[in-house]
Amino acid sequence: MTAASSLKSTLAVLSVVVIGTAVSCTELHVQKPRAFGREKEILVICSDSAWAAIEPDLRRKVEVEFHAVRWEKIFELAHANQKDVSYFKEWDKIILIESLEKKILLPDVVDEKTMKKVAESQEGLFFTQPDIWARGQVVVGLASAAESDLPRVVALYGDRIYQSFLKILEKEEAENMYISGINKSLADSLGKSCGFSVTLPMVYQRVMADSLPPNQWMFVHQDPVRSLVITRIDHPGPLDLSQAGLAALRDSLLATQAYPGMRTLPERVDTSSVTVDGQNRIRVFGVWENLEQISGGIYVQQIIDLPDRDRRYILDCLLFCPDSRKNKYRYVCQLDRIMDSFTLTGN
Repeated sequence: MTAASSLKSTLAVLSVVVIGTAVSCTELHVQKPRAFGREKEILVICSDSAWAAIEPDLRRKVEVEFHAVRWEKIFELAHANQKDVSYFKEWDKIILIESLEKKILLPDVVDEKTMKKVAESQEGLFFTQPDIWARGQVVVGLASAAESDLPRVVALYGDRIYQSFLKILEKEEAENMYISGINKSLADSLGKSCGFSVTLPMVYQRVMADSLPPNQWMFVHQDPVRSLVITRIDHPGPLDLSQAGLAALRDSLLATQAYPGMRTLPERVDTSSVTVDGQNRIRVFGVWENLEQISGGIYVQQIIDLPDRDRRYILDCLLFCPDSRKNKYRYVCQLDRIMDSFTLTGN
Protein backbone atom coordinates (compact mmCIF):
# COMPACT_ATOMS: atom_id res chain seq x y z
CA MET A 1 0.00 0.00 0.00
CA THR A 2 1.36 3.43 -0.97
CA ALA A 3 1.70 6.30 1.48
CA ALA A 4 -1.16 8.15 -0.26
CA SER A 5 -3.54 5.21 -0.12
CA SER A 6 -2.58 4.58 3.50
CA LEU A 7 -3.40 8.20 4.36
CA LYS A 8 -6.78 7.94 2.58
CA SER A 9 -7.56 4.78 4.51
CA THR A 10 -6.66 6.44 7.80
CA LEU A 11 -8.79 9.53 7.05
CA ALA A 12 -11.72 7.30 6.14
CA VAL A 13 -11.49 5.48 9.45
CA LEU A 14 -11.23 8.77 11.34
CA SER A 15 -14.26 10.19 9.56
CA VAL A 16 -16.31 7.17 10.59
CA VAL A 17 -15.15 7.57 14.17
CA VAL A 18 -15.96 11.31 14.18
CA ILE A 19 -19.40 10.77 12.67
CA GLY A 20 -20.10 7.97 15.13
CA THR A 21 -18.96 10.11 18.03
CA ALA A 22 -21.13 13.03 16.90
CA VAL A 23 -24.17 10.78 16.74
CA SER A 24 -23.48 9.21 20.12
CA CYS A 25 -22.98 12.64 21.74
CA THR A 26 -26.52 13.62 20.81
CA GLU A 27 -27.70 10.63 22.79
CA LEU A 28 -25.57 11.41 25.84
CA HIS A 29 -27.08 13.10 28.88
CA VAL A 30 -25.68 16.62 29.18
CA GLN A 31 -24.36 17.24 32.69
CA LYS A 32 -26.33 19.77 34.70
CA PRO A 33 -24.59 23.05 35.52
CA ARG A 34 -23.15 23.70 38.96
CA ALA A 35 -25.57 25.56 41.23
CA PHE A 36 -24.68 29.08 42.31
CA GLY A 37 -25.99 31.56 44.85
CA ARG A 38 -25.26 33.96 47.68
CA GLU A 39 -24.28 32.60 51.06
CA LYS A 40 -27.46 33.61 52.89
CA GLU A 41 -30.00 33.99 50.11
CA ILE A 42 -32.82 31.54 49.43
CA LEU A 43 -34.81 32.09 46.24
CA VAL A 44 -38.59 31.68 46.62
CA ILE A 45 -40.17 30.74 43.29
CA CYS A 46 -43.92 31.26 43.17
CA SER A 47 -46.54 33.39 41.45
CA ASP A 48 -46.79 37.08 42.29
CA SER A 49 -50.25 36.58 43.77
CA ALA A 50 -49.03 33.70 45.97
CA TRP A 51 -46.05 35.77 47.14
CA ALA A 52 -48.33 38.62 48.19
CA ALA A 53 -50.40 36.19 50.25
CA ILE A 54 -47.59 34.22 51.90
CA GLU A 55 -44.62 36.61 52.16
CA PRO A 56 -45.12 37.89 55.75
CA ASP A 57 -45.68 34.46 57.26
CA LEU A 58 -42.91 32.80 55.23
CA ARG A 59 -40.41 35.47 56.27
CA ARG A 60 -41.35 34.98 59.94
CA LYS A 61 -40.84 31.23 59.60
CA VAL A 62 -37.61 31.16 57.58
CA GLU A 63 -35.76 34.43 58.23
CA VAL A 64 -34.83 33.47 61.78
CA GLU A 65 -32.44 35.91 63.45
CA PHE A 66 -29.12 34.95 64.96
CA HIS A 67 -27.58 36.60 68.03
CA ALA A 68 -24.43 38.22 66.58
CA VAL A 69 -23.10 41.70 67.39
CA ARG A 70 -26.41 42.76 65.94
CA TRP A 71 -29.31 40.44 65.33
CA GLU A 72 -28.65 38.98 61.86
CA LYS A 73 -30.73 36.67 59.72
CA ILE A 74 -29.25 33.26 59.03
CA PHE A 75 -31.18 33.13 55.74
CA GLU A 76 -32.68 35.91 53.63
CA LEU A 77 -35.51 35.39 51.13
CA ALA A 78 -35.78 36.79 47.60
CA HIS A 79 -38.74 36.24 45.27
CA ALA A 80 -38.93 35.28 41.60
CA ASN A 81 -41.99 34.50 39.52
CA GLN A 82 -42.01 31.05 37.89
CA LYS A 83 -42.29 32.65 34.45
CA ASP A 84 -39.23 34.84 34.99
CA VAL A 85 -36.75 32.54 36.69
CA SER A 86 -34.76 31.53 33.56
CA TYR A 87 -31.23 30.72 34.77
CA PHE A 88 -32.20 31.47 38.37
CA LYS A 89 -33.48 27.91 38.36
CA GLU A 90 -29.82 27.06 38.90
CA TRP A 91 -29.79 28.87 42.28
CA ASP A 92 -28.36 26.66 45.03
CA LYS A 93 -31.15 27.17 47.61
CA ILE A 94 -34.72 27.28 46.30
CA ILE A 95 -38.16 27.23 47.88
CA LEU A 96 -40.72 26.28 45.23
CA ILE A 97 -44.34 27.03 46.15
CA GLU A 98 -47.11 26.20 43.68
CA SER A 99 -50.69 25.04 43.60
CA LEU A 100 -52.03 22.51 41.13
CA GLU A 101 -54.19 25.29 39.71
CA LYS A 102 -51.17 27.33 38.58
CA LYS A 103 -48.37 24.79 38.35
CA ILE A 104 -45.48 25.52 36.03
CA LEU A 105 -42.36 24.02 37.61
CA LEU A 106 -43.98 21.50 39.94
CA PRO A 107 -43.97 18.70 37.32
CA ASP A 108 -40.16 19.00 37.17
CA VAL A 109 -39.95 18.15 40.86
CA VAL A 110 -42.98 16.01 41.77
CA ASP A 111 -44.29 12.99 39.87
CA GLU A 112 -47.89 12.54 38.72
CA LYS A 113 -48.70 10.04 41.46
CA THR A 114 -47.67 12.51 44.15
CA MET A 115 -49.59 15.38 42.53
CA LYS A 116 -52.68 13.20 42.52
CA LYS A 117 -52.29 12.75 46.28
CA VAL A 118 -51.99 16.52 46.65
CA ALA A 119 -55.24 16.97 44.74
CA GLU A 120 -57.00 14.61 47.13
CA SER A 121 -55.46 15.98 50.33
CA GLN A 122 -56.32 18.98 52.48
CA GLU A 123 -52.87 19.18 54.09
CA GLY A 124 -50.84 19.98 50.99
CA LEU A 125 -47.34 18.67 50.35
CA PHE A 126 -43.90 19.36 51.80
CA PHE A 127 -40.96 18.02 49.81
CA THR A 128 -37.17 18.25 49.54
CA GLN A 129 -35.34 17.34 46.35
CA PRO A 130 -31.64 17.70 45.44
CA ASP A 131 -30.10 18.58 42.06
CA ILE A 132 -33.33 19.26 40.15
CA TRP A 133 -31.98 21.89 37.74
CA ALA A 134 -28.34 22.05 38.84
CA ARG A 135 -25.71 20.07 40.73
CA GLY A 136 -25.32 20.99 44.38
CA GLN A 137 -28.83 22.42 44.50
CA VAL A 138 -31.54 21.88 47.10
CA VAL A 139 -35.19 22.52 46.28
CA VAL A 140 -37.50 22.61 49.28
CA GLY A 141 -41.11 23.14 48.39
CA LEU A 142 -44.77 23.28 49.17
CA ALA A 143 -47.74 22.35 47.04
CA SER A 144 -51.48 22.58 47.50
CA ALA A 145 -54.52 21.68 45.47
CA ALA A 146 -55.92 25.22 45.34
CA GLU A 147 -54.11 28.56 45.15
CA SER A 148 -56.14 29.82 48.10
CA ASP A 149 -54.73 26.99 50.27
CA LEU A 150 -51.10 28.14 50.00
CA PRO A 151 -51.11 30.48 53.04
CA ARG A 152 -52.42 27.65 55.22
CA VAL A 153 -49.78 25.24 53.86
CA VAL A 154 -47.04 27.80 54.54
CA ALA A 155 -48.27 28.19 58.12
CA LEU A 156 -48.26 24.41 58.48
CA TYR A 157 -44.83 23.65 57.00
CA GLY A 158 -42.86 26.91 57.24
CA ASP A 159 -40.87 25.76 60.28
CA ARG A 160 -39.85 22.60 58.44
CA ILE A 161 -38.52 24.67 55.56
CA TYR A 162 -36.26 26.59 57.95
CA GLN A 163 -35.10 23.44 59.73
CA SER A 164 -34.33 21.75 56.41
CA PHE A 165 -32.00 24.52 55.26
CA LEU A 166 -30.45 24.81 58.73
CA LYS A 167 -29.60 21.10 58.79
CA ILE A 168 -28.12 21.36 55.30
CA LEU A 169 -25.94 24.28 56.42
CA GLU A 170 -24.77 22.40 59.53
CA LYS A 171 -24.02 19.28 57.47
CA GLU A 172 -22.02 21.32 54.95
CA GLU A 173 -19.96 22.86 57.74
CA ALA A 174 -19.26 19.46 59.27
CA GLU A 175 -18.00 18.26 55.88
CA ASN A 176 -16.08 21.39 54.85
CA MET A 177 -14.50 22.77 58.02
CA TYR A 178 -11.54 20.37 57.76
CA ILE A 179 -11.11 20.79 54.02
CA SER A 180 -7.59 22.14 54.69
CA GLY A 181 -6.83 18.92 56.57
CA ILE A 182 -6.69 17.96 60.25
CA ASN A 183 -3.67 19.17 62.19
CA LYS A 184 -2.93 15.77 63.69
CA SER A 185 0.65 16.62 64.64
CA LEU A 186 -0.60 19.55 66.72
CA ALA A 187 -3.22 17.38 68.40
CA ASP A 188 -0.60 14.73 69.20
CA SER A 189 1.84 17.34 70.48
CA LEU A 190 -0.74 18.92 72.77
CA GLY A 191 -1.74 15.50 74.03
CA LYS A 192 1.82 14.66 75.03
CA SER A 193 2.88 18.00 76.49
CA CYS A 194 -0.30 19.66 77.78
CA GLY A 195 -2.56 16.86 78.98
CA PHE A 196 -5.32 17.62 76.50
CA SER A 197 -5.92 17.45 72.78
CA VAL A 198 -8.07 19.42 70.34
CA THR A 199 -8.73 18.76 66.65
CA LEU A 200 -8.04 21.88 64.60
CA PRO A 201 -8.01 22.47 60.83
CA MET A 202 -4.58 23.02 59.32
CA VAL A 203 -5.39 26.71 58.71
CA TYR A 204 -5.20 27.42 62.45
CA GLN A 205 -1.78 28.46 63.71
CA ARG A 206 -0.60 28.21 67.30
CA VAL A 207 0.45 31.55 68.77
CA MET A 208 3.78 31.20 70.55
CA ALA A 209 3.91 34.45 72.52
CA ASP A 210 5.87 35.18 75.69
CA SER A 211 2.98 37.35 76.82
CA LEU A 212 0.70 34.34 77.25
CA PRO A 213 0.78 32.75 80.70
CA PRO A 214 1.95 29.11 80.96
CA ASN A 215 -1.59 27.89 81.62
CA GLN A 216 -2.95 29.35 78.37
CA TRP A 217 -2.78 28.22 74.74
CA MET A 218 -3.91 30.25 71.72
CA PHE A 219 -4.68 29.26 68.11
CA VAL A 220 -5.67 31.68 65.32
CA HIS A 221 -7.19 31.57 61.83
CA GLN A 222 -7.09 34.82 59.85
CA ASP A 223 -9.92 34.85 57.26
CA PRO A 224 -12.26 35.77 58.81
CA VAL A 225 -10.54 36.08 62.18
CA ARG A 226 -11.31 33.11 64.40
CA SER A 227 -9.35 32.11 67.46
CA LEU A 228 -9.37 29.54 70.21
CA VAL A 229 -7.87 30.21 73.63
CA ILE A 230 -7.68 27.33 76.12
CA THR A 231 -7.12 28.28 79.75
CA ARG A 232 -6.41 25.78 82.52
CA ILE A 233 -7.37 26.92 86.03
CA ASP A 234 -6.15 24.86 88.99
CA HIS A 235 -8.07 25.03 92.28
CA PRO A 236 -10.77 27.11 90.57
CA GLY A 237 -13.31 27.58 93.37
CA PRO A 238 -17.03 28.22 92.81
CA LEU A 239 -18.18 29.48 89.41
CA ASP A 240 -20.33 32.61 89.26
CA LEU A 241 -22.85 31.92 86.49
CA SER A 242 -24.41 35.38 86.50
CA GLN A 243 -24.00 37.49 83.36
CA ALA A 244 -21.73 39.94 85.19
CA GLY A 245 -19.72 37.11 86.76
CA LEU A 246 -19.09 35.29 83.48
CA ALA A 247 -18.18 38.52 81.67
CA ALA A 248 -15.76 39.52 84.45
CA LEU A 249 -14.17 36.05 84.44
CA ARG A 250 -13.61 36.18 80.68
CA ASP A 251 -12.07 39.64 80.82
CA SER A 252 -9.79 38.67 83.70
CA LEU A 253 -8.44 35.75 81.64
CA LEU A 254 -8.20 37.33 78.21
CA ALA A 255 -8.47 41.12 78.13
CA THR A 256 -4.91 41.85 79.28
CA GLN A 257 -2.67 39.41 77.38
CA ALA A 258 -4.61 37.48 74.72
CA TYR A 259 -6.88 40.33 73.59
CA PRO A 260 -5.63 43.67 74.93
CA GLY A 261 -8.36 46.32 75.06
CA MET A 262 -11.21 43.83 74.74
CA ARG A 263 -14.35 44.16 76.85
CA THR A 264 -17.07 41.52 77.24
CA LEU A 265 -20.62 42.91 77.35
CA PRO A 266 -22.39 41.44 80.43
CA GLU A 267 -25.87 42.21 79.12
CA ARG A 268 -25.28 40.01 76.06
CA VAL A 269 -24.04 36.92 77.91
CA ASP A 270 -26.21 33.84 77.41
CA THR A 271 -25.69 30.37 78.90
CA SER A 272 -26.81 26.86 78.05
CA SER A 273 -25.36 23.38 78.44
CA VAL A 274 -23.91 20.77 76.12
CA THR A 275 -22.97 17.14 76.62
CA VAL A 276 -19.89 15.80 74.85
CA ASP A 277 -19.07 12.11 75.21
CA GLY A 278 -21.12 11.97 78.41
CA GLN A 279 -19.39 15.00 79.91
CA ASN A 280 -21.54 18.00 80.86
CA ARG A 281 -20.16 21.39 79.83
CA ILE A 282 -21.44 24.92 80.25
CA ARG A 283 -21.78 26.77 76.95
CA VAL A 284 -21.52 30.56 77.03
CA PHE A 285 -22.37 32.80 74.08
CA GLY A 286 -21.87 36.54 73.99
CA VAL A 287 -20.51 39.71 72.45
CA TRP A 288 -17.17 41.51 72.85
CA GLU A 289 -15.95 44.93 71.79
CA ASN A 290 -12.63 46.75 71.53
CA LEU A 291 -13.09 50.50 71.70
CA GLU A 292 -9.41 51.16 71.00
CA GLN A 293 -9.57 49.33 67.67
CA ILE A 294 -13.23 50.22 67.02
CA SER A 295 -14.09 46.55 66.53
CA GLY A 296 -16.41 43.96 67.94
CA GLY A 297 -17.61 40.44 67.47
CA ILE A 298 -19.07 37.37 69.10
CA TYR A 299 -17.58 34.62 71.19
CA VAL A 300 -18.62 31.17 72.30
CA GLN A 301 -17.19 29.28 75.27
CA GLN A 302 -17.26 25.89 76.86
CA ILE A 303 -16.48 25.67 80.57
CA ILE A 304 -15.40 22.23 81.75
CA ASP A 305 -15.21 21.54 85.49
CA LEU A 306 -13.21 18.52 86.68
CA PRO A 307 -13.88 18.20 90.44
CA ASP A 308 -11.81 15.01 90.73
CA ARG A 309 -8.75 16.94 89.49
CA ASP A 310 -9.66 20.25 91.16
CA ARG A 311 -9.30 21.86 87.75
CA ARG A 312 -11.32 23.87 85.25
CA TYR A 313 -10.76 24.36 81.54
CA ILE A 314 -12.26 27.33 79.72
CA LEU A 315 -12.33 27.08 75.93
CA ASP A 316 -12.96 30.49 74.39
CA CYS A 317 -13.61 30.93 70.67
CA LEU A 318 -13.68 34.45 69.23
CA LEU A 319 -15.05 35.56 65.86
CA PHE A 320 -14.37 38.89 64.16
CA CYS A 321 -16.32 39.09 60.89
CA PRO A 322 -17.74 42.54 60.10
CA ASP A 323 -18.94 41.50 56.62
CA SER A 324 -22.74 41.32 56.90
CA ARG A 325 -22.90 39.11 53.81
CA LYS A 326 -21.13 36.33 55.70
CA ASN A 327 -23.23 33.85 57.63
CA LYS A 328 -22.00 34.11 61.24
CA TYR A 329 -23.98 31.02 62.23
CA ARG A 330 -21.81 28.99 59.87
CA TYR A 331 -18.65 29.97 61.73
CA VAL A 332 -20.18 29.37 65.15
CA CYS A 333 -21.03 25.82 64.01
CA GLN A 334 -17.32 25.35 63.23
CA LEU A 335 -16.21 26.77 66.58
CA ASP A 336 -18.67 24.57 68.49
CA ARG A 337 -17.32 21.48 66.72
CA ILE A 338 -13.74 22.45 67.50
CA MET A 339 -14.56 22.83 71.20
CA ASP A 340 -16.44 19.52 71.15
CA SER A 341 -13.20 17.86 69.99
CA PHE A 342 -11.40 18.84 73.22
CA THR A 343 -10.36 15.72 75.15
CA LEU A 344 -8.15 15.06 78.15
CA THR A 345 -5.10 12.87 77.58
CA GLY A 346 -3.42 12.88 80.99
CA ASN A 347 -3.70 13.88 84.64
